[in-house]
Amino acid sequence: MKTIALKYGLYFFGGLVAIFLLSYLLGFAANYQLRVVNGVLHMAILYYGIKELRIKQPDTHQNYVSGVAQGLYIGTVGTVAFAIFLLLFLIADDGLMADLQAATPLGTALTPITASVFIIMEGIAVSLIGSYLLTRYVDARLEKKAGAENAYTSRGTLVG
Repeated sequence: MKTIALKYGLYFFGGLVAIFLLSYLLGFAANYQLRVVNGVLHMAILYYGIKELRIKQPDTHQNYVSGVAQGLYIGTVGTVAFAIFLLLFLIADDGLMADLQAATPLGTALTPITASVFIIMEGIAVSLIGSYLLTRYVDARLEKKAGAENAYTSRGTLVG
């Protein structure tokens, strides 16, 4: 479980860095509404991470806690790593920090540290909610693929 989470967490971190650097180079880094793109990446990474857990460890099927924990772990690894990256980036680039302060209602209360904390809080919240929804979705798809005679009930027993 940890290996899968670390692998997908690092994919998530790499994707966030790529999106950020691309938007920075194109001049869109101060547009904080581009978080939607991060959200799409976030959900895709969580989906594939939870799906890999279910395929490699079928005994976790219909155990929502294991799916949510997997997604939360993936999201935490990627989000915390990105928050550290962004903290260092914002410290190094005063101009971007000033643009973000001007674009947000927080103004000068937004610092590299508070921006990083907000990223961590938002990432963990999205991971928690997204992991629960995606765990249910992945389980339903795997049940449908396996067929009704092999489907698990919510208590982990076979239906038949």
